[in-house]
Amino acid sequence: MSEQFPLVTVVTPSYNQAEYLEQTIASVLGQDYPNIEYFVVDGGSTDGSLEIIRKYAGQLDWWVSEPDNGQADAINKGFRRAKGKYIAWLNSDDLYLPGTIRKAVEVLEGDPELGIVYADLLSINARGEHVNTIRYRPFGLEDLLSFSIIGQPTVFMRRSVQQQAGLLSEEYHFLLDIHLWLRMAAISRLKYVPEPWAAARYHPAAKNMSQAGRFGDEAARILDWAKTQPKMADLIASSEKRVLGGLHRFQARYLLDAGREGKALLEYARVLVTYPEFALQRYKQILLSLLGFLSFGLARKAAYRRYYVQPDPTSSGLKMADIIFPQREETPKTTFPPILVTGAHRSATTWIGKMLAANPAYAYVSEPLNVLHRRGVMRKPVARWYHYICRENEEQLLSAFYETLALQYHPFLELADLRSPRDVGRMLRDWRAFNAGRKAGQQVLLKDPFAVFSADWFHDRLGCEVVILVRHPAAYVSSLKRLDWDFQFEDLLAQPLLMQDWLEPFRAEIEKMVQQGGDIIEQGSLLWRLVYHTVWQMKQRHPGFHLVRHEDASLDPLGTFRGLYQSLGIPFSEETEAAILESSAPSNQSELSMDAIHSVNLDSRSNLSNWQKRMTAAEIDRVYELTKDVWPKYYTEDDWK
Repeated sequence: MSEQFPLVTVVTPSYNQAEYLEQTIASVLGQDYPNIEYFVVDGGSTDGSLEIIRKYAGQLDWWVSEPDNGQADAINKGFRRAKGKYIAWLNSDDLYLPGTIRKAVEVLEGDPELGIVYADLLSINARGEHVNTIRYRPFGLEDLLSFSIIGQPTVFMRRSVQQQAGLLSEEYHFLLDIHLWLRMAAISRLKYVPEPWAAARYHPAAKNMSQAGRFGDEAARILDWAKTQPKMADLIASSEKRVLGGLHRFQARYLLDAGREGKALLEYARVLVTYPEFALQRYKQILLSLLGFLSFGLARKAAYRRYYVQPDPTSSGLKMADIIFPQREETPKTTFPPILVTGAHRSATTWIGKMLAANPAYAYVSEPLNVLHRRGVMRKPVARWYHYICRENEEQLLSAFYETLALQYHPFLELADLRSPRDVGRMLRDWRAFNAGRKAGQQVLLKDPFAVFSADWFHDRLGCEVVILVRHPAAYVSSLKRLDWDFQFEDLLAQPLLMQDWLEPFRAEIEKMVQQGGDIIEQGSLLWRLVYHTVWQMKQRHPGFHLVRHEDASLDPLGTFRGLYQSLGIPFSEETEAAILESSAPSNQSELSMDAIHSVNLDSRSNLSNWQKRMTAAEIDRVYELTKDVWPKYYTEDDWK
C-alpha cells in the first residue's frame, strides 16, 4: 500500500475545544485516503475533550493527554513520532473537506521538489456556517517574507523537507506556522492548488480573534529573525519597502480584528507611505477601520456579526454533512495553461503572440524581461538583455512573475517609471487590460524574446506552454542591419549561470566580440547561433516545446496557426481566423515603415523575400558561413536560394 498510497501523518493539537474536537476528528477519519497515521495530542483538557478522544481511540494511531508548553510543543510531539512521507497538522477547531488528503498526495507525488502544497480555505463560524472563502495564489519566499499568509489547515508538507528545516519553534505562539513555512520555502518549493481543501473556524475563543492584537508584535520578531538568515536577508534587502509594507499590512489586519480600529488606521497609513499598492489592495479594510473608529466599533461588529455566534448545541457534528459548507460557487476558471512565446528578438514573436492572444481566453503581456520595461506589468526590473532565470537564482523574480501571471498590475510603481506622456496612455491601457483579464478569468500569454534562454524555467516552474520562433539567419540579420541594432554581448558574460548552463561552448567567441567588436553581420550571426543552438538543446529536453518557423507561418498563416492552436489545446474561432487573415493579407504593406516596426499587419508572403533586397550577395554568404554549424538543424540549402 505504501507505494501506491504513501503514508500521511496528521497531528491534531487540542486543548479545551470539546465543542469542535469531534468534528475535527471526524473530518480526518472520514477521508477517502486509505493510508493515514493520525495522532491527537491533548494538552490536559478539562472540558470533556478527553471523553471524545477516548471514543475514537480505536481509530487513532496514538494519542496523549498531558500538560505541554503550548501548541508548538504539542505538534512537535506528533512530528517526532511521525512515520509518514507527508505530514500536516489540523487544529482541533478546523476541518478537512472530503478528498483533501488524496488530492494533496497526488500533487506532492507529482513533483518530488515540492516541500509544501497548499490550497484555498473556507472560513466558518462556531456553527459551521460558511462565512467567507479565502482564495490565495502562488507564493514564493519573498511573498512569505512580506506576510502574504497561506491557510495553515490546507498545508501538507514533505516530511524530509520539514526535518531538514526543523521542528516548530516554541518561541512563537501565534505565527509558529509562518516561521516554519519560511524555513521550508528557503530550501524547497511551494505549490498552490486553486480549490478549497479545509475550513478554518473563527469563533470568539480562537487565537486569531481573542488575541489578534498580539499577532503584529510576533510578526515583527519573525522579520528581525529573517534578517539574520542569508538567503532571506538578501531578498529583504532587494524588496525592503515591499516587505516592510507587508508587515504593516499584516499588523493592521490583526489590529482591526482585535477591535483596535485607531491603531489599525495608523498601520494602514504606514502601508500607504511604505508600499502604496498594498493599501490599494486593502481599501475595504481601510474603510472598515475608519468607519469602525468613527462609530466606536459598531461598524466592525456589524461586519463581523456572522463570526460572533455560539455553537449549535443540537448538532453532534459527527458527519461532514452536518456542517454547513457553501454551495460551490464556481468562478469562471480557464483550463488553459499560460503560454510563453519567445525566440530571438526580431523573429516575429510579436505577430505570433498577438495572433495566439486573439483567443479571448488569453491576456497578452509584452516583454517583462526587457531591460526597458516599466514595472506596472512586472514589478522587478532586470539589468541585462536576455536575463537568465533558473532554479539557482529564481527567488529574485519568482514572486513578481507569480503576480504577473495573476494579472496583478502595479500602478504606483508604473507612475515612478513613466518617461513620456505616451507612457501614461500605455499605463492606462495595461491597467485596464489587467483588471479586465483578471475579472474575466483570462490566462496570460507572455510574449518575450528575452526569455528564450530561460524557456525551460518558464515551463517547469510557471507551467507555461512554450512556443519558440525560429527565423532564417539571413532574414534575422537583415532585420538587425536595417534597424542598425547592435547587441551588448557583455550582458551575456555578466551572467555566470547563463554561461555555465548554455553558452560555455561559445565563451571564446563572445569574449572576442566584446574585446574586438564586430559589424552587424558578425553580431547578428553570433547571436542567432547562441540562441538557436540553445533552443535545439532545449527541444531535446522538452519535446513538447512548440517550434514555429517564421517562414512557414508567413507562407501559410491559417494552416500554421490552426496547427499551433490544436497542439496547444486552445480553441480556434472565426474571430481568430479573421484576425490572422487581416494581419497577413496581401493588401498590407510588404515592408514596415521605420515608425511602425512593431506592427503585426504585413503582407506575410511578400515580406519573406525582403532579406534578399536588404543584403548584398557577399553579406548573405557571410551569414551562411558564420551560422552553418547551427542552421542545418532548421533549414536546408534550398532555403538560402
